[in-house]
Amino acid sequence: MMKNMELRKINKNDAKAQWEYTTSLPSDENGLTNPYNGVSYDDYINKVLPTLISYEHPVNMPDWFVPETYYYLWDEDRLIGEFRIRNHLTEALKNGAGHIGYSIKKDERGKGYGTEGLKLTLLEARKIIPEDEIYLRVNKDNIASQKVMQKNGGKIVGEDEEHFFVRIPKHFDCGMEKDNYWFRYRTGAIIVRDNKMLFVKSKFGDYYYMIGGGVHLGEDSKSCIERETFEETGVKCTARRIAIICENFFYGVDGAIDGKECHELEYYYLMDTSEDALFETLTDDGEKLEWVSLDELSNNDIRPAFLKMKLKGVIEGGPLIHIINDERNK
Repeated sequence: MMKNMELRKINKNDAKAQWEYTTSLPSDENGLTNPYNGVSYDDYINKVLPTLISYEHPVNMPDWFVPETYYYLWDEDRLIGEFRIRNHLTEALKNGAGHIGYSIKKDERGKGYGTEGLKLTLLEARKIIPEDEIYLRVNKDNIASQKVMQKNGGKIVGEDEEHFFVRIPKHFDCGMEKDNYWFRYRTGAIIVRDNKMLFVKSKFGDYYYMIGGGVHLGEDSKSCIERETFEETGVKCTARRIAIICENFFYGVDGAIDGKECHELEYYYLMDTSEDALFETLTDDGEKLEWVSLDELSNNDIRPAFLKMKLKGVIEGGPLIHIINDERNK
């Protein structure tokens, strides 16, 4: 029974348990290679351990070498498994082993340790890797590891003769889907300059919507809108205050939410930026960024529609507004 799970970076204090695990690990099992099978304790202490620790910050290694960090999964005083994170990807790794490799002790398999260990490893990987997705590879005959990856959000995106290639999002938005219902916690940016406001022009129709996006798990709304604004416009803006809180209900049109009954909780922030900031003309998703005159809001298709009537007031210093906007029966 799992009790007190912990992921520890490779270290000298745990050398004996790490050696016992490493020396007993097969040379190649399910695609995870181990050149130290059968190594003596003296060689592990004097050669192998310093080498594995150095892989995180390698010195005098060939250009193709990718930094790699070793972690061990512990349940109280028992070492359960080994997890390796490659700190970034080469083209060979993108089309091969990916970011993470792992193994679990044979007598501890089938108890949920793989799922929990990968969950903890993903938390570390998200702090390290620059890529937008976490890449993994699994043998087609390794059903247990396929289930471990799927339970951690993994999706199969390709295959070769022997392997499936799996991707796990680097970040998860605060949202969910069930049957035909779709929910998301979102932020929006109110960016004004010269009596005009910056909007995204939808690629699915002739309408505008707010710059912004989904809040990630573990992220606060202020950090989210500052991150999203930079990603979409190329400009670092500062969130001044929340201006509008909206509970938004509508039927999705086009894209991934087409035909779904949608529910969004939205925080709209007034944003500050320098007067000479140069905004991009396209978002990171390739949609147009356009300035719309505040005096012409009512003459444009802006969604949610209530914004046409409420934006000007909060921009001019009005108080925080809470809106329940239900467009399902319109």
